[in-house]
Amino acid sequence: MNYLVYNKKSDNGHGCCTAKEKAKELAPFFEDLKLLDSNTLNLNDFSKSLTAEDTLILCGGDGTINYFINNVEELNELPYKFYFIESGTGNDFVRDLVKDEERGIYHINEVVKFLPTVEVKGKKYRFINGIGFGIDGECCRVAEEQKAAGVAKIDYTAITIKLLLFKYKRPQATVILDDGEEKHYKKVYLASVMNGQYYGGGMQVAPEQQRRSGELSFVVFSGPSRLGALMAFPSIFKGELVKKTKVCQTKKCKKATVKFSIPTTLQIDGEVVKDVTEYTVTVGE
Repeated sequence: MNYLVYNKKSDNGHGCCTAKEKAKELAPFFEDLKLLDSNTLNLNDFSKSLTAEDTLILCGGDGTINYFINNVEELNELPYKFYFIESGTGNDFVRDLVKDEERGIYHINEVVKFLPTVEVKGKKYRFINGIGFGIDGECCRVAEEQKAAGVAKIDYTAITIKLLLFKYKRPQATVILDDGEEKHYKKVYLASVMNGQYYGGGMQVAPEQQRRSGELSFVVFSGPSRLGALMAFPSIFKGELVKKTKVCQTKKCKKATVKFSIPTTLQIDGEVVKDVTEYTVTVGE
């Protein structure tokens, strides 16, 4: 059986309509494609019920894939053929994947194997793209609050500028990579761990990162003045922030523990966790 699973809440509430459009595009390649809303499913039980004869196509954005990987227990040996087709507003997941151009989908059985995890506030989450601690997390928090207040169109650029220049409190950070020595940073704007290259709507945080390499990229942006940070930050969209080695350092690691001096928002594939002072990321377990 062929299934297309979507989230009706995605794509600003148009997830169902978008899924129907995608189903029409896929109809020539997948017979009797059945549409299912993930909100009506126990994803773990549904995944367990599928066999090698089945195909599951997940339709959505970064939030949809993050929800799936954190609600299906066993991802390393999925028996069915697993594909992804992008829709919605956040699609950093597919930026560094190879697309099946004929069918317009991505084969992701291998991509979701042995995903890294982040432990924060006593809970553990898988992530597909990356996590951000600092200005990007705070930006996601403000955007989330604006959405809750009914703001129809979120201006992420305006939010970031205001945070960089005025509202963002620049913490100190203590970082331990692979159980090695502690390193300390002042005026930290960003302390991210990346599984892919992108997050945040096209920010190429770690241009050298390769999925399933067995290693992650830790990226810390720290030290400049607020105006200096504002001038440097746009280069992240071209993958060039990492070249500014006086203010940005990148290290490969399998484990990273980061502690901030003050509570700050963490984002996990765009999902917000507020008032965080510490996280630990691990890959390969």
